[in-house]
Amino acid sequence: MGPAAADIAPTPAHDVASPKPVTRVEILDVLDDAFANGPATRQTLVATARAQGARPEVIALLEQLPERTYVHQRQLWVHMADVPVGL
Repeated sequence: MGPAAADIAPTPAHDVASPKPVTRVEILDVLDDAFANGPATRQTLVATARAQGARPEVIALLEQLPERTYVHQRQLWVHMADVPVGL
């Protein structure tokens, strides 16, 4: 027998979590080692983020980068201008 209707409380709308936006700080955290040995390609950045356990939203953003070699993290922001620094 299931719980009585009175025992089931509806979840308030404010408790429903919307996906947390990706920030530049989060991207830098997962790409900490990506530039340790010099420039990195998009493929290297995506692989590094996956190895660090990045959220799917972070991986998706990195996969949208143009395929090229990035010498420094600052070059990423040209292609991610809408990504906030932090929350």
